[in-house]
Amino acid sequence: MPLRPTKHSGLTTVACTECRKQHLKCDAKRPSCSRCLQTDLPCQYVASRRGGRRKPAHHKDPIASSTSYRESVPPMPSYGIPPVFPRTPSDAANPPVLAPTPTNTTFSQRLSATDLNDAAGDGSSWLGMLPANDDVSGGFSGIENDDRLRRLYYENFHAAHPVLVPSSLYSDQNYPAYLQAVVHFVGSHYTPSGRTKEHKEQVVEHLASNNESSPATVQAWLIYAIVLNARNETSEAQSALTQGIDLALKLGMNRGDFASSHGEYSVEAESMRRTWWELHITEVHMALSLSTFTGRCSALAPDVALPCEESIYNRGKDIPAPCGMLDFKRRILAAEDPIFSSYSYRIEATMILGRVIVLNSIPECHRDQVQAAENALVSWTNHLPAKKFDIVDAYGNVDEMMFQAHLTIAYAAMLLHLPRSNLQPVLAQPERRQFWPGPSSHLQLSSTSTRLVHSIKATEASRQISDSISVCPNILKHSPFVIPSLSLCGMIQLATCTVHSDECFDHHCNRVNLILGCLKSARRTWELAESSYRNLRISAADLMSDSIERCHWNTTTLNPVILSRSASTDPTRPSSAGLDGQDLIVTDLPPAFFDRACFNSPFFTVVPGPNMI
Repeated sequence: MPLRPTKHSGLTTVACTECRKQHLKCDAKRPSCSRCLQTDLPCQYVASRRGGRRKPAHHKDPIASSTSYRESVPPMPSYGIPPVFPRTPSDAANPPVLAPTPTNTTFSQRLSATDLNDAAGDGSSWLGMLPANDDVSGGFSGIENDDRLRRLYYENFHAAHPVLVPSSLYSDQNYPAYLQAVVHFVGSHYTPSGRTKEHKEQVVEHLASNNESSPATVQAWLIYAIVLNARNETSEAQSALTQGIDLALKLGMNRGDFASSHGEYSVEAESMRRTWWELHITEVHMALSLSTFTGRCSALAPDVALPCEESIYNRGKDIPAPCGMLDFKRRILAAEDPIFSSYSYRIEATMILGRVIVLNSIPECHRDQVQAAENALVSWTNHLPAKKFDIVDAYGNVDEMMFQAHLTIAYAAMLLHLPRSNLQPVLAQPERRQFWPGPSSHLQLSSTSTRLVHSIKATEASRQISDSISVCPNILKHSPFVIPSLSLCGMIQLATCTVHSDECFDHHCNRVNLILGCLKSARRTWELAESSYRNLRISAADLMSDSIERCHWNTTTLNPVILSRSASTDPTRPSSAGLDGQDLIVTDLPPAFFDRACFNSPFFTVVPGPNMI
């Protein structure tokens, strides 16, 4: 058929890149079209691809087909970072998307082409729109970002040992480089990179070259000693703690007027008070793992004022007038029930723990001295205000200071009663005598009934620890000093299950399983938890294997539990209230369905003789 003539439209077959970008008509004049010449823009022409060989449809790239990208796009890197295109004069209107660097962001997922186009539309960086990821990408190298390590320090360690200023004031405090290196070293333990060795080398280098005598140096040695002790590097931890105590005494941080010299109600003064008391607490707890207790801080008069509440301190302003230790001790004589800070109760609990440590080291201890320590343990609990009994508030926030205080009291009770009980011969001594009470050969035990009473109290103290840790099982959010108490708690539960009947075996077994799980979680970060977990697991395998086989629950012999809904009430049948107010009647309940409570009538109702201790 003859071809039909077409009407001339005046449109050209080509257009410059600027007219294409703005979807405008182009007269295609060379070297510059009329529109680009009028707006003083660079005019460029790209050869048309019409008539060329087309690629198969399944090979099309959505990014390459976009008009806002180049015709040839390099491949996307494996970790999702978009490529950087060479800039041309035509890119002035649309700035390119910059590739991120290891110092500003990491990526947890790839970005689509639409996300990149939307982010680049306003000319601002799209890096700030992405959620940060704590994991370091495999394509990045070098030591982790300092800001990230500082954040990890405050999220995981600071709440347990609140010595430095709150995180909001950290940058303004302008801490020296050696203290910042210690903070980064602590934070590196909570990263999966495992580069704690490099950070420790930096700390050693900074502290070795530091000749400054300042409270910041004391804080650096203190925090460094706590972490070294958690890493099971006991000799280095002892040396670091000694350095910190020596310098603190040299500066006079044990005097009450030292903190006030930094401002009566300032955050810096509060930090100084906390530094001294944290030295006191650390010295007591490390004495258990080092098997030596010098008591240099404990032997001094408690002249330093007590810290305030954590909620007030974290605000970073309006620090109230501090209370003295004498006012705290007089609370038992007050007509009302005064409430002090949680840190104050933690300090007193640590003082009682120090008394027990000294008591166990005396070859011939009088029973009145043991009774005095027991009275202090019971009185601490009885004089607690109702507000301080709970370690978790209605919003799920954990009072870390009260959590440590309760665990410290229970730990002191276990250390006091276990050597004087009939439980210790059941357990084999651990390979290292860490946090283990001394042998009972030098203790004067008057009767079998007395040893039985100590066994009951040791078991009850271990139960309190397991109950507390079940409320807050994330060990890494707590102080590493809770690890020894957990280990001894598991050991006492093991010893108790060997002398109790099989009816309550599952009760003790579940507590041991709880402690093993917590230690297994903490051992990924702290070497001290690794050794504790290993000792407890080996002891559990030796003592519980036969009982597990003997008390094994044969599910084939159990009848199904039938729950029926009934509106009638029968006092002879066990029932529980349903969701709609009706009763759920439990029928055909097998005896082994629930763990038997740990209650043995002859064991708990023994009437001791007059010689209690």
